[in-house]
Amino acid sequence: MTINHRAEAEKQLANAARHLTEHPGDMRIAEVAAAIGQGHAALARDEEQAARTADMRDALRLLRAREYDVREAVSTHIAKALASREPNRWKAGRELAQALDMADCNVDDAIDARLSDDGWDPRGAWKAPADGGGWIAFAAERAPKRDPWGPAPDITDAIPENIRRIIAEQLADMLLNGDSETVQLWARNFTYALKNEGADLTGDIEKRITELTLGRDPSDPPF
Repeated sequence: MTINHRAEAEKQLANAARHLTEHPGDMRIAEVAAAIGQGHAALARDEEQAARTADMRDALRLLRAREYDVREAVSTHIAKALASREPNRWKAGRELAQALDMADCNVDDAIDARLSDDGWDPRGAWKAPADGGGWIAFAAERAPKRDPWGPAPDITDAIPENIRRIIAEQLADMLLNGDSETVQLWARNFTYALKNEGADLTGDIEKRITELTLGRDPSDPPF
């Protein structure tokens, strides 16, 4: 049975107060009751302190979980902004990371981890994106204007067929390069960058890899 030490302390101290008389027997009862009351009071304080400690521990655990969730969400947002290579979005993501650094809330490691998980070289993602030109700019002009924070529009079909073929062939060769993991990483990063900008050439690359490893599909027309 659980003892309510606070209630017992109040009971014993009240009993001690009632026996505070000049009678020796009452004085002895008062002394014993006061001692017992003080013991229960000490136990009550210990219980309250333990409860406060448990509450603080639970609150700290909750705050840490919330901090982790916030860091995860913010670092993912910044990583996607850097990987988008869209100048305004890239700039906003980098400025947010810098502001967090100044606020002693550095999340660069989490950003780099997310970039690596998505197949990016973090060092390259932090570098300012170059201005688009050539067929990329031509394809972007033909695509609808995009929300810099939304998904990139699909501009794959706007890329000239010969350009798609050349890029797919080069990237397939790089991905099949068994002598250099760096070359393979460059190829993956370039493929992801194109896809992030709406130019998804993964199908062309996969077809080229199949041709290089298994030969041409016999069902393809011979012209």
